Amino acid sequence: MQDAGGQGSRLEPVAWATGLWPLLAVHGAWAISLNAGLVPACIPYIEGCTSISRAARQGDAILLFRAMMLPYTALLAAFWLLNARWCALLAPARVKTRRAMLVCGLVGAVFLALYATTLGVDGDFYRWLRRYGINLYFSLTVLAQMFLIAIASRAEALGPGLRRGFLVLLALLLGLGLASLPLQFLLEGAARDALMNALEWQYALLMVAAYPLTGVAWRRSGFRMGFGIG
Repeated sequence: MQDAGGQGSRLEPVAWATGLWPLLAVHGAWAISLNAGLVPACIPYIEGCTSISRAARQGDAILLFRAMMLPYTALLAAFWLLNARWCALLAPARVKTRRAMLVCGLVGAVFLALYATTLGVDGDFYRWLRRYGINLYFSLTVLAQMFLIAIASRAEALGPGLRRGFLVLLALLLGLGLASLPLQFLLEGAARDALMNALEWQYALLMVAAYPLTGVAWRRSGFRMGFGIG
């Protein structure tokens, strides 16, 4: 447990695992689908030859994806609960912002579970659930990250380097999100699909990159087991 001298187990491995886990799940599923000839051979981040959903929903890939992503939602929820406590220690007065962050993070994790559960299941209704599940997971998670950065930045917990890193990351996420809106109407057919797929891979990568950065912020602020800052 944390005492006034800053003793206690470090918590940043939780944040690093929150970032690494989905990367292993998605790329593992993609590698299985690629090896089975279910998706084309390309660099999806650049060429957009397949979407994340297509790479993970076929054959043995869906078994790995579900086996990893459903437990991951519990880790993601724990990550946001830890952030709520960290922000309460940094800025006790920011109650509404902290609660908004926590709600967005936890509800986003629920929608990720919905997406992982319905991925690969046939039917228009399940397709509708997947679409809204993944879209709300992305949207709510990025919104939770924005609330987190707002609290930590004002509390001066990040330092100039980390603050710039988070701001650049969020600017890229917003830029990709905004760019996708007109581009999907300007392009047609295979070119539009490839571009939207590539943007999806890039967006997902940027989003999970915020988790290890948060771990660095936890470490620098002395946030440890017992929820104290030494």
